[in-house]
Amino acid sequence: MDKKWQCLLIFFSAFMLNMMSTAEASAENRLLDLRIDIQLNEDGSVDVTEYRQTDMDEGTELYIVMDNLQESELLDFYVTGFDENTDWDSSDSQAEKSGQYGIIETSDGLELVWGIGDYGQNNYEVHYSLSDVVRQLEDGQSLLWNFDTFSDIPAEQLVIELSGPQPFSQENTKLWGFGFNGDMTIENGKIVWLANEQVGNRQNAIVLLQFQDGMFNPQVTEAMTLAEQEEMAKEGSAYNVENISQSNDKIAFGIIGTMLAGGAITIGVIFRHIFKVKKIKEEAGDMLSGSKRIQKNSGLLYDKVPFEDRDYPGLAYLLNQFATGYFENYFSVFLLEWVIEGKIDMVTREEKGVFKDKVKTDIVIHDFEEARKKEGRSFASFVDDIMADPSKERYETGMWLMLLEAADQTGLVRDTAIQRWANDNASDVETFADFLTDYSMHYLEEQSLIQFDEVQAGRSRIPIAIASPEGDLLFDQLIQFYNYLSQTKLDKLEQVNVSMDDYLIWNSLYNKNDELTKEFKNFVPKPSESYNHDSYDHYYWYWYGTRGFNQSWSQGLSSGGFHSSQSTDYGGGGSTSIGGGGGAGGGGGGGAR
Repeated sequence: MDKKWQCLLIFFSAFMLNMMSTAEASAENRLLDLRIDIQLNEDGSVDVTEYRQTDMDEGTELYIVMDNLQESELLDFYVTGFDENTDWDSSDSQAEKSGQYGIIETSDGLELVWGIGDYGQNNYEVHYSLSDVVRQLEDGQSLLWNFDTFSDIPAEQLVIELSGPQPFSQENTKLWGFGFNGDMTIENGKIVWLANEQVGNRQNAIVLLQFQDGMFNPQVTEAMTLAEQEEMAKEGSAYNVENISQSNDKIAFGIIGTMLAGGAITIGVIFRHIFKVKKIKEEAGDMLSGSKRIQKNSGLLYDKVPFEDRDYPGLAYLLNQFATGYFENYFSVFLLEWVIEGKIDMVTREEKGVFKDKVKTDIVIHDFEEARKKEGRSFASFVDDIMADPSKERYETGMWLMLLEAADQTGLVRDTAIQRWANDNASDVETFADFLTDYSMHYLEEQSLIQFDEVQAGRSRIPIAIASPEGDLLFDQLIQFYNYLSQTKLDKLEQVNVSMDDYLIWNSLYNKNDELTKEFKNFVPKPSESYNHDSYDHYYWYWYGTRGFNQSWSQGLSSGGFHSSQSTDYGGGGSTSIGGGGGAGGGGGGGAR
């Protein structure tokens, strides 16, 4: 590491240690319990309610610093049971401030203040609202905000809960937390972030949520993609530890970025770097991707299957550009393919549950002994082989080997067996899933559709993708066919140019599983009965069978510790990171004085 980085690290380390020691020295006040409830509104604003249980020993007022609102504005502030003081004077006595709240304008922004009242145990219910916290990005929508309003008085217990205009789910929301060790999960349509440690000493409480277009109606836009924002936020965090370790400069930048996350200096540097890199990539011929590619094809329809090779994982790189084609989607696709090809049969049944009926699926592999002899290797061996030379293997083979290994001696694969196999082999499956993008890039290059290269940007080498005319056309048609299927409904399928087989396969590939499940429920409300469209009835069972079997497999992977950037659940919660969160608004902290 060169001397300039050493000096910066020494300076910032000393600065942070000084801040920590100062906070410890004045930490006679205690924040015993803090619950922060955050309501995200359709227009992108948020309503925040803090429930604070404290034990106060000194000072006359509590305060929240708001000096990094970016383009957001304070819409409302009050403390339940307190009276507003529009002419707040911090030099007033403890008794004069008791039962009152107000707002102080500073050279850097605002401070929200209220009187401590009597010393001892006090409960405060603090409300504030901010505009434009959810922002529109180039290819989606997001919230990146630091909800630290307290950290000068460490929170001994902390829970942050977020709700929205519609329930959050793993299908519509990706989520990350930065600033402290904790667990972030989706529970009953809400996001719950529970701290596993005391949170203070200027730690952050940064939440990053990402959504597809349409969930909100944001009024403020940011000139970056979801992927760029994710990369920016993860810089310096445990989420990105493998990348950070690649160079000493990145380590230094990550540490300093974490210390200053949310500050104006860091934000300016990051954004200038992003714009510079964008320009370099465009000049080198980097293809349109993300929202720009989607915008180019907005309203355009392509009514034919755009890809005939059936090596669907080869498209993963392109499909990921518009949030489709995830790892689990390919397992569903190949299950449907194998049924169509006659390689397997599905035995699907509905079982009564306490709260709702459950779909149970068993699979029978045809010519099982012959298939097992033909492959002649384990799934783990195959993963090694395909990573060593993807040109000699098809990604589909790995998923076929999963079934073969989970089957009993007769070729029967029960849903409990695939779940158990997935749990026991989650680590190897994770390696296989993480290789999906590499496999796709190799495939696209081998087919002369996209050339992958790098360009120099400062000290770094930046990857670019240069599409051939055929590759450019394929990318457009993939999006246009997605648009076409979005307008095509199951009950009108006989009137369009897509077979039922392709309709199911491509909806799976495009991650439209929930939408198609609802369509089937409406189209075939009682599958045990007879309909005029009897030819579709067996597809109902194939679809539900595939969904049920996939869910058993996914549950097994999850319980085995599976976690991949190619998973539909990626960004779906779990442990949160101490560092990172660069680019977040908010986060001025707060305390007592």
